[in-house]
Amino acid sequence: MLDTKSYFGYEKFTYERPFDMSKHSSIGCGGCARIAFYPSSLQEMVDLLSKFRKDSQQFLVVGNMTNVLPPDEGIEKAVVCTKKFSGAQADSQRSTNVFVEAGMASGAFLRFCCDTRKSGAEFLEGIPCTIGGALYMNAGVNGRYIAEIVDSVTVWRDGKVCILSNAECEYAYKNSVFMHNGDVILGATLRLRTTDIQTIDDEIKKYRDRRAHLPKGKSMGCVFKNPIGYSAGELIEKAGLKGMRIGGARVSDIHANFIINDGNASAKEIKNLITFIKNTVQAQYKIALEEEIRYLT
Repeated sequence: MLDTKSYFGYEKFTYERPFDMSKHSSIGCGGCARIAFYPSSLQEMVDLLSKFRKDSQQFLVVGNMTNVLPPDEGIEKAVVCTKKFSGAQADSQRSTNVFVEAGMASGAFLRFCCDTRKSGAEFLEGIPCTIGGALYMNAGVNGRYIAEIVDSVTVWRDGKVCILSNAECEYAYKNSVFMHNGDVILGATLRLRTTDIQTIDDEIKKYRDRRAHLPKGKSMGCVFKNPIGYSAGELIEKAGLKGMRIGGARVSDIHANFIINDGNASAKEIKNLITFIKNTVQAQYKIALEEEIRYLT
């Protein structure tokens, strides 16, 4: 466990302690981690991960913390927050390729795309993720997923920096190899195309309008994946669960695949509501809902 009194050898890294996850997560709940580090470059990220490896320190990597549920009791692991590790640059060899660091927010990346006239990522508009988070879970909307534009992903694996091809990422619906193998995503080279700014703006607006109806407030976004041939939100709504509440956690009246924290929900209450939804849909429709969100441990 990291020595939280001296942090000997970690002084050069920017950190926050304690790290109150209820203030950083979009759902607004969770306890504290002992410490969170904020690397601001690829070299800092690699140095920090290498230091963890040398010290046998357990760690957890987070981005915007928008589709995660932190535990009420907090976590013992050190947290690595990628928000400051957020640059992007065009490939000097292939003008349509762009390398994006893991912590860059989707909105900031789309602004970069507008500035450099790069098109192809507009479907990320309104998805409150970092690029690393999008790569981790193959984020997307309306049948478009980030896997479509991935050329390669740069990761930290077993103490080394590796570059994986698109095929090696094993992308599937809301899934990737990164959800199972422990790789730390450092960034990705994305395949885009050059076009005019107006075309990019029009595409961004199209996706923004499509998301305008989604619920506001503290949430994790969509809680469940869509089962094959079904909409998770429609199944939950048809099961009569819109507005269902456990403590401060409530199924949204606007979109039933969203759980809203009305202000004081605990992670336990949210998890209990998730379990109740799964059990109800299973009992009524014999369909097993699978979480899209990630439980932090």
